[in-house]
Amino acid sequence: MPYLLPKIRYAFCVQRVPNGTHLIVGLGNPGKIYENTRHNVGQQFVKHLANEFAIKMNDGSNGSIGSFQHIILFNPLSFMNSSGHQIKKLADKAKIATSNIIVVHDDLDNLPGRCKIKQGGSAEGHNGLKSIIQYMDDKFIRLKIGIGRPNSKDPAIVSDYVMSKLDYEPSQQAFKQGIMLARQLFKF
Repeated sequence: MPYLLPKIRYAFCVQRVPNGTHLIVGLGNPGKIYENTRHNVGQQFVKHLANEFAIKMNDGSNGSIGSFQHIILFNPLSFMNSSGHQIKKLADKAKIATSNIIVVHDDLDNLPGRCKIKQGGSAEGHNGLKSIIQYMDDKFIRLKIGIGRPNSKDPAIVSDYVMSKLDYEPSQQAFKQGIMLARQLFKF
């Protein structure tokens, strides 16, 4: 790990990042009220990945960040719907191509416990992805973690569902599957 991030500070100070560096970003919202909700499954995935590989995540004013091998893990401190700026700032500083970024996020159209991987395309109504596309292009990889969908299309019911607590067993299953997919993509 000497070539990656000896010490990460406030302004994403990165030294000698190799060409093959990849960024894994977990989307979510800051604060205790959002912790362990379906909407924060992206950030929970990054925390799970850090624990799985014994990666120390350092908290800074921009978010939580850690590294191992050729991978940088990042949980932005900004709200999901405005996270694009923080992600672009880190990717630019570390000279990481958009195609070398995995954004992990909740997916209403996928069953709980299931993961899907996709590169490029529209935001599909996800405001966190819209923010990233606004600041970057759409060529990043999405690791979509299924949270299921309520039996209603009423926006208030969908919002309450997304902000409710995440089911433990399906999320652990999805995290294992997601780690396997990320390892295959980024060869770690």
